[in-house]
Amino acid sequence: MDNAAPAILDSHQHFLDARRFRYPVFASRNAGFEALFGDYTALPRVYLPEDYSRDTEGLNVVKTMWVEFISDDPGGEVRWANELADVTGRPDGMIARVDFLDPELDRVLDAYASVGRVRCVRQHLGWHPTNPLLSFAPRRDLLCDDAWRRGIAALRGRGLVCEIEIFSPQLPDLVSVVEAYPEIQFVLPVMGWPIDLTSDGHAAWRHAMSSVSACSNVAVKIFAMECIFGIHWTVPQVRPWILQTIDIFGPDRCMFASHMPLCKLACSFQQLYEAYFEIIADFSVSEKRQLLHDTAAKVYGLQ
Repeated sequence: MDNAAPAILDSHQHFLDARRFRYPVFASRNAGFEALFGDYTALPRVYLPEDYSRDTEGLNVVKTMWVEFISDDPGGEVRWANELADVTGRPDGMIARVDFLDPELDRVLDAYASVGRVRCVRQHLGWHPTNPLLSFAPRRDLLCDDAWRRGIAALRGRGLVCEIEIFSPQLPDLVSVVEAYPEIQFVLPVMGWPIDLTSDGHAAWRHAMSSVSACSNVAVKIFAMECIFGIHWTVPQVRPWILQTIDIFGPDRCMFASHMPLCKLACSFQQLYEAYFEIIADFSVSEKRQLLHDTAAKVYGLQ
């Protein structure tokens, strides 16, 4: 590895072990996953720090944020990832799964907060307006549900970041959520997950992202090109979306990530980051450092 290479904090990567946990996506064919990736049978059922180190060889990955993989045992998955970190040094930070309507929410958050590496919790609320295969939330209206919104308040005083995974048509509903909790740091994954890639869809996404950016407590993760553009995405295709995300939020509120090992369905880690490097080639040194490392370190408390 070239020690002069830019320091990378990979803000979204997975370790998994189907020998220990049941991941519903592997238990049977998952139509939602297939709608995103097509045939995903090439995904490894076991992916550990040594695999990640091999796959990222040659680049200067200094820290990572591990993200749960939607197992049947989210608490056990967190404890296992923490044990991996104790033994291998990875991950440095962790993102755990929650349900903000869970009657045991306080107990769950206390358990997560007791694991020092848990820096963030997330809930999957993606609800596609036309494709039922891509509706992952229990209901389409949870972002507007008063009881669900009250659950967000449980994060106060716990020092946990809140990550909400949604599709771009849901962005307007997110604005009022983050406005209600200005003291809580939110993260918006997958560039707000645009689903309409036409010129009209692009304009609507840009307008909605601008509304979200007015809330200073929201940062954006740029990753999962394979989820938005398919596994044959190209740099010219993704460049305007990435650059406009950075333009809207600023480098100090944007961070790059890999989505390993899922991104391998489309390209290698090295190819992905070479694309990122190419797209931000004209940025200043400090701006590149923010996008590749510093923003994530600040948001997730890994400085």
